[in-house]
Amino acid sequence: MASLAHQFALAQPLISADVVSASEFQAYSSRFAVQAVPKTVVNGRKDIVGGMPEPLFVAEVLRAAGIDPDNPT
Repeated sequence: MASLAHQFALAQPLISADVVSASEFQAYSSRFAVQAVPKTVVNGRKDIVGGMPEPLFVAEVLRAAGIDPDNPT
C-alpha cells in the first residue's frame, strides 16, 4: 500500500504520502491508533487497515476523499 500511496503522490501534486514505521515512531502510532499494519490514513480521518488488491485500495481512497469510485466525475 505504501508504494501505491507514493505513486498517487507522484502523479498528483495535491496528494502527499508519508510512510513511517509504527514500531519506531510511537507518537504516530498513538496519534493514529495503529494496532495493525498496513494502515493507511486519508486526510487524517479515514482509516484503511490491512493489505488488499490495488483496485480495492484505490476505491477505498477515493471513497475516503468523498469521491464515488463508480462515478468519479
